This record gives sequence, structure tokens and C-alpha cells, in this order.
Amino acid sequence: MYFLGVDVGGTKTHVLIVDESGNVIVFHEGPGANYQGMGVEKAIQNLRQTIAEALEKASLTVEELDASFFGVAGADFEYENRIVRSMLERLGLKNYAFDNDGRIALRSGTFNDVGIMISCGTGGINYACDGKKIERIGGFSTFFGERLGSYIVAGKVASAIVRAKDGRSENTIMVEMFESQVQTNIEDIMHFEYEGDYEKMREYVVLLIKILFSAARKHDFVALKILSEIVEEVLSIVRAFRSKLSFTPPIKLVLEGSFFKNADPMLLEMIQTALGRDYQLIVPKHPPVIGAVLLAAELAGYRFSEESIERLICHWGDGA
Repeated sequence: MYFLGVDVGGTKTHVLIVDESGNVIVFHEGPGANYQGMGVEKAIQNLRQTIAEALEKASLTVEELDASFFGVAGADFEYENRIVRSMLERLGLKNYAFDNDGRIALRSGTFNDVGIMISCGTGGINYACDGKKIERIGGFSTFFGERLGSYIVAGKVASAIVRAKDGRSENTIMVEMFESQVQTNIEDIMHFEYEGDYEKMREYVVLLIKILFSAARKHDFVALKILSEIVEEVLSIVRAFRSKLSFTPPIKLVLEGSFFKNADPMLLEMIQTALGRDYQLIVPKHPPVIGAVLLAAELAGYRFSEESIERLICHWGDGA
């Protein structure tokens, strides 16, 4: 049996094909295929091409796939789901399903769906399940309540730097750290954000986050305050899920996304100590697309053994 998992993002698409024993046949990365940022036709083209490349590497055909599951960024509401459904219908797959990409991250981090998943990548989204019911919180924009996401965190750092320079907020060593790195004033890079130069802004986002952790290690008050705000938001999400679902400790708390995966251990320790012993912090090394493969197998009526899952995640260095 062969199972296809696809994680459809705005900047990249991950395709994973595994067999029933948990052997990775191919893991392939292609361009983003989120229709919201590029239009339906371009998204289908990217998706079809990335899957075709993965199948070619695996020496498989579409007909040989027993089931496929897609985690799709931006699949939030029914009108969006209709668009995604119409896109997937054009791929020629015989047995497939999809959900929001946060759904596959929950399965990937917990393996059995029981726990809480908080994602902080380009944006943020949160899912949780107590074994009986699945709940989702957030995953929209700052305008509609989001406080996590790499761009949001980097924005806090940039804001702190500008406000420190003009005297509206406390001094921070992040001013000198950032401007010495880019060799210009922070005001000189603002036009990239105004003009929507996302490639350039991605570079600055990465740099601002690195500077945040570097400054925090030097006990910079403003940097530590920003990290505390991140911890507070994690706690608020956990509390919201605990009010909706019933868990038995220890509770798995999966921290997914590029921000958490590259975070300084200091932040993870802050989160752990704030939560207490009832929570088991998990920061997976493996990608969320593993959750899509597990859900694809479920769609085909197949369940991986613990040994097969161990073999699967060991491909990325997780596991024993």
C-alpha cells in the first residue's frame, strides 16, 4: 500500500509518500500552492507539478496510491473549502480528503490526535483534541485576534526598535544589534514593507527574530518582555482549549512551526515552567506532512503500527 500526504502552504508545498510499513518512499518540496496568494490556476499548476515530481522520484503512478490527504493553508471556511475541493478534483486522485493544515499538524505532533497543537510559522493556528472532540482556535490575522506568527513576532521587535529610537518606549540593545547587521537605519527598510516586497521582508523577519533571542540572552528588558508576551499567548490558547475539552495529564502540547522549531531553549523553558508538570512539551523535528500521511492511511482503513510510526519519524531524526 502507498499513501500520499501533502502539506499545501503559501511559500512551499511538501509531498510525502510512504508505504504501509512506514518507509519513506519520497519526500519532496515544491513551490507554494495556496490559491489565495496566487490564484486557482497557478495553485493547481504548482500542486500538480509537485505531486508529479514526487511520483516520478518514487517510480509510482497516481493509480498506485491507495489514499491521499491534503493539509491546506487557508482552508478555513466553507466557501474556501469549495474552492479547494474543486481544485483537488482536477488532480485525478481516486481516494482523497483534505482539511486545514493545522489539522495535519495536530496529528503529526501527537500521532493519536490527543493533545494541544499551537503553530507559529509564517502565521499561527491552533488545534486540540481530547479523543472525543476536535476544536480549533484562531488562524486568521492580527486584525481578527492573532498574537502568534513569525511576522507578528518580528513586527513586535521592529516596533520596539523604532519606538526606542524615537523615545516612546524603553531603550533596547536590539536597536544597535539590528542596524549594525543591516548597516543602515531601520527606517530605511520600511519601504520594503510598504511596497509589499515579501521576499525581502522574509529576510528581515528571520533576522529580527534571531536578534530577539540574542538580546534576550543578554537580559535585554524589552526582548524579555516580548518573549513573555509570547508565553502569555501560549498560556491563553491552552486555557481556552482546557475550557472546551477534557484532558487527563500529562497533556501533550505540540509547538509546531518554524518559529518554535528554531526558538532559543530559553523560550521553551519559560513556557514549560509557566505551564507546570501537567504538560509534556513537544517540538517535532519532523514536518507536519507526516500527519497528512497518517490521515491518508486512516482514509484507506489502515492504521500504522507503533513500529511503523517510529520508522517514519526516524527519517527526520525523531524517535528513539
